[in-house]
Amino acid sequence: MKNNAFILLLLPVVGIGAWVLYLASFTQSAEIITLPVRGYDPRNLLSGHYIQYQIDWERADCNQSNWNGVCPRNAFAGVDRFHVPENRAYALERQINAADVRAEIVFAYRSGHRPIARELVVNQTRISSRLTGELNEQ
Repeated sequence: MKNNAFILLLLPVVGIGAWVLYLASFTQSAEIITLPVRGYDPRNLLSGHYIQYQIDWERADCNQSNWNGVCPRNAFAGVDRFHVPENRAYALERQINAADVRAEIVFAYRSGHRPIARELVVNQTRISSRLTGELNEQ
């Protein structure tokens, strides 16, 4: 009976460990794509510690991958949030809403898989995601 309880307690740990290994493997082996973004809704841009954005497809470089000049908009549907450090959230929110700011999201992308946001780039200042390591400015 004790062995069954131990196995039941171990299953979530193994599951989370497998998920973390999958994300690490995916972000290391996937193609890196950079897309321009703009604030989704200035009144609700910051939701928790996430920056909510909208990909600016009109400014996107659709030739940076094997897309033949046609961006795969459907592949990026629903990928509209980026986790940011709490101490930087308000300043980033204001920067992204400014008209003269260039904001981009760097994605790990592989056809047939959901893209993973790796970095937020605001005027060439990079903020990394927790999924890819450091959360500090680089």
